[in-house]
Amino acid sequence: MNNITNLWHQAGTEHNYPQLTEDLQADVLVVGAGFSGLSTALHLARKGVAVVVLEAQQVGFGASGRNVGLTNAGLWIMPQQAEQHLGKERGQALNQLLIDAPLYVQQLIEEQQIDCDFSAKGTLHLAHKASALNYLAQRAEQLSSYGAQLQLLDADETFNRTRAKGYYGALLDNRAGTLQPLKYCRALAQLAVAAGVKIFTHSPVTGLQKSADKVQANTLKGKVASEKIVLATNAYEDKLSHNRDYYTPLHFCQLASAPLSAQQRQQCLPDNNGCWDTGAVMRSFRTDAAGRLIVGTVGDIHSGDARHFKRWSQHVVAKTFPQIGALEYQYAWSGRIAKSHNNIPQLLEIEDNIIQIMGYSGRGIAGATVCGRELAKYINGDISRQQLAIPFNSAQKISFNQLRAVAYELGSQLSHLSDHMLR
Repeated sequence: MNNITNLWHQAGTEHNYPQLTEDLQADVLVVGAGFSGLSTALHLARKGVAVVVLEAQQVGFGASGRNVGLTNAGLWIMPQQAEQHLGKERGQALNQLLIDAPLYVQQLIEEQQIDCDFSAKGTLHLAHKASALNYLAQRAEQLSSYGAQLQLLDADETFNRTRAKGYYGALLDNRAGTLQPLKYCRALAQLAVAAGVKIFTHSPVTGLQKSADKVQANTLKGKVASEKIVLATNAYEDKLSHNRDYYTPLHFCQLASAPLSAQQRQQCLPDNNGCWDTGAVMRSFRTDAAGRLIVGTVGDIHSGDARHFKRWSQHVVAKTFPQIGALEYQYAWSGRIAKSHNNIPQLLEIEDNIIQIMGYSGRGIAGATVCGRELAKYINGDISRQQLAIPFNSAQKISFNQLRAVAYELGSQLSHLSDHMLR
């Protein structure tokens, strides 16, 4: 399998946004048309702020159009760990914001009638070994204190819901769900335009020029002068970004099968739950609206032979869902994650009027949507910096982050080899 094609790109139609070819004025310029940038732009425009979005490629080009599509709540780390990193008050505020985030995404989808194949059936965090049940129980206890609706399942309940073999239990989050991430991202763009935002694609920013009260962003064919700039490129940073040293790039790849038969569907994730496990080299399983099984894991499918990932996936599916038989894969792709030093999203104040938002560490759909909303409140003056739940200027540079990225990639490849050869 050498054909590397992103499944999400095959569904829906991309709106034809223009390239910037003129000189414009704006209150706020957003660089990057992913979840963060578009949510910030949308919520600012709803307050009457004049916003321009510049995107170097197309809407959802980065991780927003490549991820698994799980609207998970909270952070990768435990809520109490967030309190330790940020202090109790700020940590609790961020925890509450992100734990409630899936409900806001669902509300937005339902109120705006967004067509993104949304399924509010909940997500399952699968225990890949018996000791992982203790971790899930602790996570359930801490998240439940914030009002999260969670259910700890035993091995039999987990199997009945998923038909997946080899798991010792799971944590069910009923408030989370699955969606088609690129369709959701494109819908955010259309909502932003309807609110008054001007979006320009294929318009990379080539440089910034500061004056007394404005910053001018130059592109190849135009300029935007604004009072404030939000850099929202995350792991797909450009030369303007200042976050390269503040995150470790991680890759996550996915393979999508041909649509399963009705019989296979009853034997593979029959409740349409999105799943991921507790393994150090994580695996994810979900189905899409057409009934394809989508299998994911850590790794960059673009850096090597896609047939390696196909062999790994075939082996994992044969062990996990042996009842559905061999699958033919039609799509394969990877995306890049910005892992911050503490797995907490960050705001970097580059200048008084330049803010960078980044570091969702793999929790970007619901997280970026609500963080963009909160950043918009702050920029508009609706809340103070002290009231902003997202930490400001708490990011730490990560030593040897590019070497760490190589180590993660090599480690994932060795894990895949072990899965295939030794088990």
